[in-house]
Amino acid sequence: VGGDGSVNEVANGLMGTETALGIIPTGSGNGMARHLKIPVNCKKAVNVINTGRAIRIDTFRVNDALCVGTLGVGFDAHIAHLFAESTRRGYSTYVKIVLSELYKYKPLNYEMKIDGVDYVKECFLLTTANSSQFGNNAVIAPFANVQDGALDISMIARFPLISAPNLIFRMMNNTLHKSKYFTMKKAKEVTIKNNSGLKGHIDGEPVTFATDLHIKVVPLSLNVLVPN
Repeated sequence: VGGDGSVNEVANGLMGTETALGIIPTGSGNGMARHLKIPVNCKKAVNVINTGRAIRIDTFRVNDALCVGTLGVGFDAHIAHLFAESTRRGYSTYVKIVLSELYKYKPLNYEMKIDGVDYVKECFLLTTANSSQFGNNAVIAPFANVQDGALDISMIARFPLISAPNLIFRMMNNTLHKSKYFTMKKAKEVTIKNNSGLKGHIDGEPVTFATDLHIKVVPLSLNVLVPN
């Protein structure tokens, strides 16, 4: 019972077992629940636990940490850190922080190795995704599949400020892939070079990385209850 951070904590104890994770989503975003079509209404979510079916889904590791849904090191990570510091929770607080920071944030240049191939890109947003969204139907990885044994590396390049409303609209309407500023790559393993304390988030929970990020998919490693 909780949000994506709670899903992550419980999944840590269930990894590699036959015990199925049931989710009653009560968090601020509930990205994994929404991706799996689990209702955000508590009574309906309990009904899924009673009547649903168990499926195996992928997870992934970033260094020693488990991630179930999304890992971010760009603008989304910046927002996760500010949201965690806020005294008020909820969707409206999240939107206010995003809108206040959108025009201040400076994109970073990332050096990566994606399935063994060197790749360098300046990104406003860089997200490694197993599931499709951050939460609240904000879709960052339109083609993500939690059972395909691969991760979606979603990148939004630097964009003119005038394009911000269009990008937000596309994210909320699952058409981000149609933007010229969006790039996506599928991968099983990714390394992101980290020259200093890089801010990130794991399933929405803020973290600061002290070393390079080594990211690797763990195929079909978690049982989850989903609607029939």
